[in-house]
Amino acid sequence: MREYKILKQYGREDALTFYNSKKEVKVPLNYINKKREHRGVWFSTVANIDLKPTDNTKNGVKEALNNIKDVIKTCKKYHLNTIVLQVRPTNDALYKSKLNPWSRFLNTKKEEGLDPGYDFLQSFIDEAKKAKIDIHAWMNPYRVTNTDVSLIGGKDAYIASLDDENFAKKRPDLVLETKLHHLILDPASVEVQDFIKDTVLEIANNYDVTAFHIDDYFYPYDPIIDDKEEEKHQAIRPDLDLEDFRRYNVDMMIKKIHDALATLPKHYDFGISPFAIFRTNSKWFKKEGKVGGWEKGSNNITSALQGYEAPLYSDIYKWMQEGWIDYVTPQCYWAFDNFKENEDGSRIDIVKYADIVKWWSERAKETNTKLYIGMALYRCRDEGIWSNPLIISDELKYNQLYKNILGFTMFTYSSFTTNSNKCFELMRENYLKTVTRNSKPI
Repeated sequence: MREYKILKQYGREDALTFYNSKKEVKVPLNYINKKREHRGVWFSTVANIDLKPTDNTKNGVKEALNNIKDVIKTCKKYHLNTIVLQVRPTNDALYKSKLNPWSRFLNTKKEEGLDPGYDFLQSFIDEAKKAKIDIHAWMNPYRVTNTDVSLIGGKDAYIASLDDENFAKKRPDLVLETKLHHLILDPASVEVQDFIKDTVLEIANNYDVTAFHIDDYFYPYDPIIDDKEEEKHQAIRPDLDLEDFRRYNVDMMIKKIHDALATLPKHYDFGISPFAIFRTNSKWFKKEGKVGGWEKGSNNITSALQGYEAPLYSDIYKWMQEGWIDYVTPQCYWAFDNFKENEDGSRIDIVKYADIVKWWSERAKETNTKLYIGMALYRCRDEGIWSNPLIISDELKYNQLYKNILGFTMFTYSSFTTNSNKCFELMRENYLKTVTRNSKPI
């Protein structure tokens, strides 16, 4: 019979409970190593988070290929079987493409369009195959830049600096600026939707990846500036209000990718990694005398961002219901105990890991969607609520309370190599003891 322990509140001996509840949170004492389990890690290339740039000399290429081998070695050390590899971070490519230019993040000159002297994606696939590791091609659909263009001459100057093969340079009329001066492709544009779909197909037709993966960046986190949006709204879907119109635009992009992949002879999983609060439960708004949320929403503070609402406008639940996606990896980047402390020492719950994971398990079961939990390895540190070296291990064990959770993906790769927190080694030594194959299709 499996044994459990009740978790304690951070810095106290009191039992940890679910959000605004007296129900105690418990985790199994032991982690069961399964024969099949998705064990993934995100490899982030945007802003060179996990990617070391090299020059395209013979020695530079050799260094780059050795770096890839080192990544595979680290994944094998931690018994991981999947790398979610960011291959299109900012409307560019870390692979040979006729649609998108070589990424600036590959080279030391930070020059877009510069051939790195090797094929980053193919090299990863080749090394991963030797280690029986799957590659999911991670793409950011709309993002053109992750920088503030007002600091480098503004929108027009930045677009002019792009490689001639960049879609944003070819069609600057389909590029929107945000209030924080970032640039994205226009989600309302059918041309943009088709371009993103064609980009997915180009990879599918040329690279032996296992899946395609999109994260939480749909409409951007800071609002867009688009003086023609209402004109487009009335021309495309005047029957919808503006918020539903924005969700419709993202829906169309997701559906087009799904439909295009379905035409191919080989099956590719299509997965989304959304911001983990889809909608807050409406009962919490009612208790505060407010209108908002959803009757099936999650239990968390009402001020929390909701992925369905502004600013992201992503209806992940619909995509799951419609079968447009094969798996979901919600970014459950919270600790078990997450609170604001008042001057009198009382605590107000904010968003808690146990509640959010439970909610996603219920929605995935309801829609028959594969579920992997996105976990915040990068947040482990030496102080605060993330200082407990057992936090990741306990979260992994908690996941096993739900049979339909088929594994995890950790953010981000560099956390395995640069953070000295003991939670990484404890995770490997005590829990992820065995090599396992990836999860089966549902």
